[in-house]
Amino acid sequence: MIVTSRQEGSEMSSTIPQCGPLRIVVLAGGVSGEREVSLESGACVAAALKARGHRVLKFDPAILALHEIPIGTDVILPMVHGTGAEDGTLQRGLERLGIPWLGCSAQASALTFDKVATREILAKAGLPIAPGLALPHNASRESIQDASRQIGYPQVVKPAAQGSSLGISIVDSELEIEAAAAEAARWGDVFLIEKFIEGREITVPVINGEVYPVVEILPSARWYDYVAKYSDETTRYDVAPQNLPANLTKIVLSACKACGVTGISRTDIRIDSEGQPWILEINTIPGMTSHSLVPMSARARGISLGELCEQLLRQAINRSLIFPISKNRQRVPRSDVDGTGWSHG
Repeated sequence: MIVTSRQEGSEMSSTIPQCGPLRIVVLAGGVSGEREVSLESGACVAAALKARGHRVLKFDPAILALHEIPIGTDVILPMVHGTGAEDGTLQRGLERLGIPWLGCSAQASALTFDKVATREILAKAGLPIAPGLALPHNASRESIQDASRQIGYPQVVKPAAQGSSLGISIVDSELEIEAAAAEAARWGDVFLIEKFIEGREITVPVINGEVYPVVEILPSARWYDYVAKYSDETTRYDVAPQNLPANLTKIVLSACKACGVTGISRTDIRIDSEGQPWILEINTIPGMTSHSLVPMSARARGISLGELCEQLLRQAINRSLIFPISKNRQRVPRSDVDGTGWSHG
């Protein structure tokens, strides 16, 4: 992995007082195809927060129920990716706990995890999305071929509700569409055929309504697939690259607003040869692994992963004091949770 950065260092603006250690539960794992990525994200943020002196408990919702989160937890940091986590399911459970947590609402999470629904909202807001068509997983061969011809080549075939590039194929001719559709259909009830936008690929983190340094992705292969994301050391990243569209910030903030996105998000975009940006998707629980893009962007501002998470978690606690959250939690007797309990930095 090669990273180039041009961003000047700056401090994260905040009025949150630097209080004592927090008791933080980091949710990681889950049951989706992104489980391994989630576990690595959770391990990275847990280590970073422990290094700042916080008491951190890693909690896998695939093993334990949310109501088993220990009494006395100050705040929850969800790092679970994919189905059952970013689709609103986890958020609905968290809303019932009565404990502050960092992230989007269940409604915004469900919307942005569904690429078809997100496309509809962005289109209504007049924001740029690539031409595309949605098809059911059991679509006939004829309807798939017809949709493929309508979109034209090259095209992207992808599940409507997955992350980490799971189930995605680039199709250059009609001969490839059947296999690509079958692969996408394995991952859900609906899949998309979209026009593949040749050009630059960038991602834009937004943290509490503020755009952070853009990261341009320069994979050694044709596109940024699962291998390029998580294991290919030849993938290059350019932080705060030059010659970005003048309307990029406006487009990204408008997309987040239209979808009700708050907290930490990452909007993935391709820029065509004429400099036009096209929104691919919005990620509401972006990865925090050693290869992940939000921490890379924050570092360009001189903000460490631990500092970023701490500030956002304190803000989540403060918001819960201003806007009290539900206290309907049904508690069970406290357990040791994963056999370890709280761990210290």
